Amino acid sequence: MPFDLDVYLRQIGLETCTPDLAGLRQLQTAQIGAIPFENVLPFLGRVPDLDPESLWRKLVLNRCGGYCFELNSLLGEALVALRFDARQVLARVRMGEAKGGARTHLAFVVTLDGDEWLVDTGFGGQAPAEPVKIAETGQPVRDQVYRVRFEDVSGEHVLERSTEDGWFPLYGFDRVEVRRDDIEASNFLCAASPKQSFSSSMKFYRLREDGFLSFLDGRARHIGSGKKREWQISTYEDLAAFMKEDLGLGYDDADIEAIASRLASMQHSNS
Repeated sequence: MPFDLDVYLRQIGLETCTPDLAGLRQLQTAQIGAIPFENVLPFLGRVPDLDPESLWRKLVLNRCGGYCFELNSLLGEALVALRFDARQVLARVRMGEAKGGARTHLAFVVTLDGDEWLVDTGFGGQAPAEPVKIAETGQPVRDQVYRVRFEDVSGEHVLERSTEDGWFPLYGFDRVEVRRDDIEASNFLCAASPKQSFSSSMKFYRLREDGFLSFLDGRARHIGSGKKREWQISTYEDLAAFMKEDLGLGYDDADIEAIASRLASMQHSNS
């Protein structure tokens, strides 16, 4: 079941995509909007399969989402098919810290006309919806401002988001060669380690034209047009409606019931 560019583009709502900056922006935004970020499999005790055929079946045919190793692996197939000059990078997540831990995030650096762009469809709500030029100048993306700063001490390029308190580091990456085995090891660590949040916390994120939807362990949020709505999802029926209707995910009832059951158990133990 090889990657089919035409089917993929239709899945993310595009008719065509040109191998230039405009096309790259269009591609990243479209995939983030069409294929939600989520960690259902790790939350249910499974390690996602990164085999291209399995990813195609899950993300495209079955209309499920995934986390960075799944989403950006699919994006990588599209970048190759569209003949972009793209290179994989593994990043250390910082989320406000001065330095990151293990390399647990996958992204791409794309070179266009001598400039480099950070391209990422798998970081969730904090990440930019469009490529960010690898430069220290602040760059507006929708209602946020980002930059990619080089850090001498770590030798990493650091993606940062502007906040009221200053620049907030999201993750840092270097230029070490990334091999298939590196990605498989990082994927297993993220999915199976109790020190990573993916096995212990349920997250959803989807970018929409009217803002974005997010979910964390039963708490849903919609932010858009200067408004914010938050609500609790505590029943199987509400979770099924949220996943299927609001997020457009194709998980079967058994998986949704397993998620609802574990969330209920977590809420009970915390009360």
